[in-house]
Amino acid sequence: IEKFEKEAAELGKGSFKYAWVLDKLKAERER
Repeated sequence: IEKFEKEAAELGKGSFKYAWVLDKLKAERER
């Protein structure tokens, strides 16, 4: 279970980073 939690945390971090990058790209395009 610990391993699963660690993997879930990594996935969550990755998707958050991905969403942040997409958000920045969108903001750049709207300028």
